[in-house]
Amino acid sequence: MAVHMVKVAYEGAVTKALKNAEAGLTNGGAIVYEIEGVPAGLTLDDVIEAVKKVGGKPKHVDHVVKWTDLAA
Repeated sequence: MAVHMVKVAYEGAVTKALKNAEAGLTNGGAIVYEIEGVPAGLTLDDVIEAVKKVGGKPKHVDHVVKWTDLAA
């Protein structure tokens, strides 16, 4: 299982977060989510697409998202 960090900008764009980013709000108005439990066969692009499907607002606890909740 992998962990991926994605950034959702205030206008809704979903992209890869910087390597040293921490989950939570950024100074620029974006939100960084830590996606946990991503199956080994999925890429970061797959994770970004899943976040886009939920409108950039995944269900989370302290900006940590479980893949099972995201993919459901």
